[in-house]
Amino acid sequence: MKLVMAEVFNSWQGEGGSVEGSAFGRRQIFVRFAGCDLRCVFCDSREYLDAPRVSRWCYEVEPFTGRFEYRPNPAELGDVVDAILRLDTGDIHSVSYTGGEPTLQARPLKALMERMKEIGFDNFLETHGGLPELIKEVAHLTDYASVDIKDETAKATEDWRALVLREVESIRILKEAGARVYAKLVVTSETKIENVRWYAELLKGLAPLVIQPREPIEISQRRLMELYREAALIMGRRNVGLSFQVHKYLNVL
Repeated sequence: MKLVMAEVFNSWQGEGGSVEGSAFGRRQIFVRFAGCDLRCVFCDSREYLDAPRVSRWCYEVEPFTGRFEYRPNPAELGDVVDAILRLDTGDIHSVSYTGGEPTLQARPLKALMERMKEIGFDNFLETHGGLPELIKEVAHLTDYASVDIKDETAKATEDWRALVLREVESIRILKEAGARVYAKLVVTSETKIENVRWYAELLKGLAPLVIQPREPIEISQRRLMELYREAALIMGRRNVGLSFQVHKYLNVL
């Protein structure tokens, strides 16, 4: 079985804050899939969006060194498994599947997640959540999940409201399958409070929310806390947190 990969490396999770389901500060092996069906204006993995143009993938040679070797795409499933096992330092919280959008390759993703469960790893799925029919294929294998709520300012797709509803449905599917799930909302200075209220109403009683400013941060602290407060008033004070891309500040992968 083959996968179109981007990279495999050992690092720690820099996002998610302190809400339930987050793996912030936990050491993970990251498995980045190539390809995404959305086009967010602030995407930080733009070089991997068009899977057919990602001609090779890389894996870290030694854990937490940032030294990589390259292989051609598509990758063999066995080679990806070997790359993951080579990076197992014995203190791994979970294997994080990210992208791009990993569920676009649902069949090989499922096979890889099954293999990791057999070995003894927990699975952490990072997804935009816009494809609930594919989420169903891997929900039972998912221990933790970070599901995006794409704000209007992301300009991810023309019908952004329909996308948000699909993302919420994916959260529901994952939660019903037993995964510990949180929603991640990237905000900008143009994010509307009425939209944040809508997201909060959809998530109330379903999953906690982390609000993460777009990098580089251009939203004021005052505005960020206004958005936080509006969400917390609806969802409850224990169900909302802030998230920052802390790994970027520490210059780690």
